[in-house]
Amino acid sequence: MMRLKTLGARLVIATIVPLLLVTAMLYPIFRTHLEARLDSSRHGATTLLNAEYDALLHDMNESFNQVLAVAELPILRRHLRNVREDVALKDREDTLEQLAAMLETLATHFGRYTRLVLLDTSGEELLAAGSRLLPYPTGTRYARSGFFQGTDRLSSRGLYVSAPRLGESRRGGKTVTTAVIDIATPVFDHQGQRLGMLLFTLDWHYLTASLPHAIDSGEGVRAVMTDNQGKWLLPDTDEGMRFGDSLALRYPQVWQDLSTRPRGEILLDEDLLRFRTQDIRAIAQGHKVGMIVTPPASQPWRLGIVVPRPGFTGLLAENPWQIAVLGLIYLLAVAVGVLWVLSLHRQRYLRRQAMEYSREAQRLARESQQYAGEVQDLYENAPCGYHSLDRDGRIVKINRTELEWLGYRADEVIDTRHYRDFVTPDTRAAFDTAFRDVLSAGQEGAAECVLMCRDGTRLPVIIQASAHVTEGRFQYSRATVFDLSERKQLEARLAEQAMADPLTGLWNRRYLKGQAAKEMARARRGGAPLSLIVVDLDHFKHINDTHGHDVGDQVLQSFADTARAQLREGDILCRMGGEEFVILLPDTAPEQAMQVAERLRLAVSTTPVEVETEAVATSRLTYTASLGVARVDPEEASLEPAIKRADEGLYAAKNAGRNRVHWYAD
Repeated sequence: MMRLKTLGARLVIATIVPLLLVTAMLYPIFRTHLEARLDSSRHGATTLLNAEYDALLHDMNESFNQVLAVAELPILRRHLRNVREDVALKDREDTLEQLAAMLETLATHFGRYTRLVLLDTSGEELLAAGSRLLPYPTGTRYARSGFFQGTDRLSSRGLYVSAPRLGESRRGGKTVTTAVIDIATPVFDHQGQRLGMLLFTLDWHYLTASLPHAIDSGEGVRAVMTDNQGKWLLPDTDEGMRFGDSLALRYPQVWQDLSTRPRGEILLDEDLLRFRTQDIRAIAQGHKVGMIVTPPASQPWRLGIVVPRPGFTGLLAENPWQIAVLGLIYLLAVAVGVLWVLSLHRQRYLRRQAMEYSREAQRLARESQQYAGEVQDLYENAPCGYHSLDRDGRIVKINRTELEWLGYRADEVIDTRHYRDFVTPDTRAAFDTAFRDVLSAGQEGAAECVLMCRDGTRLPVIIQASAHVTEGRFQYSRATVFDLSERKQLEARLAEQAMADPLTGLWNRRYLKGQAAKEMARARRGGAPLSLIVVDLDHFKHINDTHGHDVGDQVLQSFADTARAQLREGDILCRMGGEEFVILLPDTAPEQAMQVAERLRLAVSTTPVEVETEAVATSRLTYTASLGVARVDPEEASLEPAIKRADEGLYAAKNAGRNRVHWYAD
C-alpha cells in the first residue's frame, strides 16, 4: 500500500511539473513573438506615418509652388498694373482673355482647386476661374476676409494658409459641401509695388484622399489628423468622428498625449497609435517661400496612424493548428514525466555517466584554454573590425579594433545598442538590406556604409556578414568590417580633379553638362526660369602676346575670383576653355540675368590685376570682358542650343565695341 501511495504521488508530481516547465518554456517564446509582432506593428505604423507625412508635405509644397509661380507670371502682373493704372477695358481685353483661360486651365488640369481668384489691392475680385470674362469689376469683395487681412501684411513670396474649413467643391458636375483650405499670396511688380492678391482654394478632402492611408491601409489601420486645438481634419470615420469634431472632447486622454509631445507612441486598449507633428510654417525655412502665415490655432498639425495591437489571443487565433500543437506538447511533456518516474533507476545511472563525462570535459577545457586565449587575442586586435548581432540587430559581441574606431567601451554597446544606430541615415538602407539578406535563406550579405563615431567623425566601411545557424535556426550574425577611409579619400580627390579646372579652380565643361541636365529637369517640373551667360575676356591674346602666358594665367585666376564674388551660392560658374566662361543661373528670369551680367562686367572692368613680370616686380593690369545672355529652354534636349544663343549675343557685344552685355532675343 505504501508503495502505491509513493508511486501515485510521484505520478502526480510527474504530471504537474512538466506542465509548469513547458509553460515556463513557452511563455518567453510567445512573449518574444508578441514583442516582435508589436515591433513589426510599430515599424509598419512608422513607415506609413512617414509616407503620410512626406506625401502631405509634398502636396502642400506643390500647391505653394504653383501659387507662387502663377503670382510671378508677367501676364498676371501686367493685368494688375493695367487695372491699377486704370487702362481702358478694351485695351486689356486680350490680356484678360488669356489670363482667364490660364486660370481655367489650372483649375481643370489639377482638379484639386475649387476656386482661383485674382483680387486688387482693395480686396475686390477681378477675375475667377470658371467665370470666364465677367464685367470688371465683379463686385465681390473680400476685404474683411481672414485670408485678405492675413495676406495684406505679407511681403513678396509670402503665403497665407488658412485652417481647413467647410466650403464648396465641384465633383461630377455637382456642387458638394467639402473641406477646403485657402492659400493666398500678394502680387508685386519688379519695383516692389503691391499690385493685388492671388487666392487658390484647395479641396482638402481631395488632397487627403490621395494619402497612403487612404490608398492601401490594411485592415484595422486608420489615420488621425488634428489641428493645434484638437479639431478633426480628416473625412468622416466609422468611429463617429466628423470633420471639425473635437478630438480633445471625444478622447481627452489621447489628446493630452498628442498635444504634449512632438512625436511618439500611444498604447491603446487594442490599438497602437504612432504620431508626429507637422508645422507648414517651417516649409519657409530653406525654401523659396518668403514667409508662411496661418491662423494661431491652426498649426502645428498632429498626424498619426492607428494599427491593431497584437495580443496572445490574436496570435493563437491566427492559426488553429497552434492550439493543437500546444496540446500535443503538453501531452508529450506529461508522458515524459511519467516515463521519468518509471525509469528513475536508469536516470541515476545516466547521471553517474554524465559526471564522468563532465570530469573528462573539464580536463579537455583546461588543455584548450591556452589556445582559446590566443584566438581571443587575435580576434580583439585584428586589423579589421569584427562584431556579431542578434536577430533584432543588437550587438552581442564586438572586438577591440572596432570599438576603438567608434570611440566606445564594450559595456556601452554590447547588449545595449543596435548596430544600425551607428550607421548614418543615408546609408542605413544599404545596411538594412544586407542584414535582411543575412536573415534570409541566403544567410550572407554585404554593404558599404558610413559609421558615426563618438567624436563626430564619419568612417566609411564595407561590412561582410554571414549567419551562424544551429540546427537550422539563426543564432547570430558574424560580420567583418574593413576601413575604407583611404580609398574614399582617393576616390573623392580623383572625382574632384575630373570635374575642376586646375588653373582657376572653377568647374569644367563636364561638370556643367551634368548640372545643366539636373537644373533643366527641375525647371521642367517646377516652371522656374533658367538663364545663361557666356563670358569672353577682351583682347586676351594681346595680353598673352604682350606680357606672357604667366600673366595671362594670373588674369584668368583674377577673373575667377571676381566672378565668384558677384554670383550667388547656387549659380554655376565654369571655364569652357581658354578665356571663355559660362555661368548657369537657376531660378533667374532674363531681366535678372541681364542685371547679373552687367554687375559682373562692371566689376571686371574696375578690378585691375596685380601681376608680376620680369621687367617690373608688381604692376596693375586692367582688362575687360564681353558677355552674351540668353534664356535656357528646359524642353530642349541639352544646354548646347542655349550656349549657341548666348554666343550670338556675345558676338554682338564684341562687334559693338566689347566691354558690354548683349541679350539674345529669341
